[in-house]
Amino acid sequence: MAKFFTPDEVITLRNNPYTLKVTQQTISFTLAFKEAFWKGYQEGRTPHQLLQELGYDPYVLGRSRVDGIGKHIKNEANSEYGLHQGPIPRSRRTLQETDMKGLTQNQAMKQMQREIIYLQQEIEFIKKIITRSNGKG
Repeated sequence: MAKFFTPDEVITLRNNPYTLKVTQQTISFTLAFKEAFWKGYQEGRTPHQLLQELGYDPYVLGRSRVDGIGKHIKNEANSEYGLHQGPIPRSRRTLQETDMKGLTQNQAMKQMQREIIYLQQEIEFIKKIITRSNGKG
């Protein structure tokens, strides 16, 4: 489990220009950070070294978070979307993300159930918007 940041650590992290968002529990990075980190990682430097170079104290972040940052950026860089800032809007996602290859039958069923529930929620939301815009709500 990742460590919580103290209020002073949150302020210090927030003052780094590579920080997109920080709370007591999480930190998000700018695209510029991810690009610099990925370039250095490909050159052979460790996540610990790279964080120091980019102005972060790895000990403040904690070991599990430092390891996670490296894995997350590597996965993001190798994804179909590449490095990006913030979450990917759902509209940019493709059906490839719901590809069930490599999942067990049980995992695939759970994934499909989650998608069905999400789509049902979207439909209900759209219905409410239409009803309100027609002056019936």
